[in-house]
Amino acid sequence: MLNITNYLNEEELRKVVDKYNVFDIKAHEVKVSSYALRLLDSLNPYYEFKDEERNLLRYSALLHDIGYFINKQNHQNHTKYIILKEPLLDNVPSGLRDNLAFIASSHGKFIDDAVDYYPHAEKVALLKLISLLRIADALDHSHKLNVLLETVEMKNHTLNIQIRGEDCDIILKKIKKKSYLFSKIYNIPIYVECS
Repeated sequence: MLNITNYLNEEELRKVVDKYNVFDIKAHEVKVSSYALRLLDSLNPYYEFKDEERNLLRYSALLHDIGYFINKQNHQNHTKYIILKEPLLDNVPSGLRDNLAFIASSHGKFIDDAVDYYPHAEKVALLKLISLLRIADALDHSHKLNVLLETVEMKNHTLNIQIRGEDCDIILKKIKKKSYLFSKIYNIPIYVECS
């Protein structure tokens, strides 16, 4: 897997994020990116992610809701469209750009059908990143809840997440819905505690 940072630097990425920042979606994307990396880092001692995977997850998280620029409904599809067509991303090689669009646009209920055409090892690697993005997105569900991610750690073959805030019950329900892929692909459960 190629490292996306070799083709899209921070300034260029920021330009894309800023260009499609409607409804202050950028604040949500930054938070989701931070959460996704914390999730990945907590699993890294057990799964040894490559820098390329970490960077692709970060970029995908920062772009996952840019489709709101077109329309909130079906924003995942719009996100994919923007990533594949945005001229500011033209330096990213097509296969890597496809992966970026694939991960970012699969953060909702559906995974892009293109996954069936990937070789098995690449498919699994992408699904691992998608599952982390989905949980990170659920942790900031509705973009305006006052919930903070306190800790994330692997313990007793379970991913333990501790959150704090007044709207924890909403987050707990959302994570339950969005954790199926994670539990399937990593073969470990998620335990979320609210304080």
